[in-house]
Amino acid sequence: MKINRSTLTLIVASLCGVGPTFAFGQDALSEAARSSAGRIADSAGVSKSQTGASQSLSDAGEVKAPALKSPSDRVASGAYPTPTYPATGAYTAPAVRGGSDCTSPGCTTPGCDSSGCDSRVMGSKVFGARHLGLGGSCDSGSCGTGGSCGSGGLLSGLGGACGFGACGPGAAGSGLGWAESDTLLWWGRGLTNSPVILGGNSPTVLPTNPLLGGYDNPLGTDMLVGARANLGLWLDDCQNYGVGGRAWGLITDSSEQVITNGGNSTGIGFFNTSLNQPDTYIVNLDRGPFGKNVGEIGVLNDLDLFSGDLYLRAMLLGDRCNRVDLLGGYTFLRLDSGYQLRSRIVDGWTDAPPPVTTVTTIFDRFSTKNEFHGGHIGLQSNINRGRFGLGLMGKVAMGNMTSTSDISGSYEQIPPLPSLPDRQNRGLFTQSSNIGTTTRDAFTFIPEMNAKLRYQIGRFQLGVGYTVVVLPEVAMAASQIDTNVDVFGIVTPPVTSPVNKFNTESYYLHGIDLGVSYNF
Repeated sequence: MKINRSTLTLIVASLCGVGPTFAFGQDALSEAARSSAGRIADSAGVSKSQTGASQSLSDAGEVKAPALKSPSDRVASGAYPTPTYPATGAYTAPAVRGGSDCTSPGCTTPGCDSSGCDSRVMGSKVFGARHLGLGGSCDSGSCGTGGSCGSGGLLSGLGGACGFGACGPGAAGSGLGWAESDTLLWWGRGLTNSPVILGGNSPTVLPTNPLLGGYDNPLGTDMLVGARANLGLWLDDCQNYGVGGRAWGLITDSSEQVITNGGNSTGIGFFNTSLNQPDTYIVNLDRGPFGKNVGEIGVLNDLDLFSGDLYLRAMLLGDRCNRVDLLGGYTFLRLDSGYQLRSRIVDGWTDAPPPVTTVTTIFDRFSTKNEFHGGHIGLQSNINRGRFGLGLMGKVAMGNMTSTSDISGSYEQIPPLPSLPDRQNRGLFTQSSNIGTTTRDAFTFIPEMNAKLRYQIGRFQLGVGYTVVVLPEVAMAASQIDTNVDVFGIVTPPVTSPVNKFNTESYYLHGIDLGVSYNF
């Protein structure tokens, strides 16, 4: 016997004890169900609410299909719910719930998530200020767990916890790059190996009191003024990697310190190897009827420093607001120093008979150049709390330091006419025994540490910090001076001293940084 789909539906519905559900369409209208056993079930088993019409069975067992209604009739009768839309036709998302509404740690409460209960979970997608990101480029998939957009995707979007929120607008956690400028107010280590300038208590007493130089009055203790600039760009949207460059420098005013008579005697101290005792080169001294020397002493100590870095930075820990970065790159540094000692004497008593005078001018020049090329590695951290931020940086550069020392001098004595001036390529501490140029290469390292406290105003941050830089194995000009002088050798060469010592030492710089930074 032939059983169609409608008949089979009635049989199954009768056996299960539930009313049949009629199919609408061509199958329900084309043929009626037949039964070889007569009536299967009466119409009482089918409610009107299920079929929308009454059902009857013929004596022959023929099942008649119910009367069909159009969709518009069913809507009017309440069979279909009527959807409602806003006047604009746009879909309005349910309100986001947070705070006390999110009582479940797993955020099972509708409208909540586990990161802070301020986004809406819809299927496998997370839509919200913290998870969506700008164009989806900074979600947990593209950044990865623990990326710079935050562990677990908490800090992944523009305007999230590290955009215009916790870090503030334009803070270190947002933007394409960074720019920073600082004014440097630093000090260097005092130089203690320079010759001692001596003074007396009166014009007629030999000078014995140290005025400048030596261990008691070191050179180079004045404040050094400089500038530093730092510029960089992020290489990815999540700010995991960045590239930057930094340059800084210090320049002294190169002014000469002049010491004149001032009513007292003056001179330059040295050790006379011919007599094996300390001695003094007299510049000012009054010997009464035997005449007097009148002159001045000039001391010039110069220091110029320039350094530049090219570096890559990669985030190790944290997020945009609070992070620790690995630094690595190339470092160049050049340190030039100079020392010049000048004396000019109008001699009125060394030549007999008085008042025959001569004018003697002596220059001693010492200069050094230190040039470093190498790589550096270090760590940099940034911690932000509201508008305040703290930056810490420590790195060490390793490479080759080329140090060059150049020593020269000049001597000129102008006697009364018609004698010709006496000129020589020597000074007091620069003789034929040490004049010349010396170069040396050495492997060295340069540590640098910096801490800076910042306050944010818009996209700008004002900061004050402290920096320490150590320069091992550098040649400083004042340290190249040998204060031993072979006086007899000057008159009757050869001269045995002074000698070219080519000293290297550790020189450090430290001081205050005042600057402003901008995140763009």
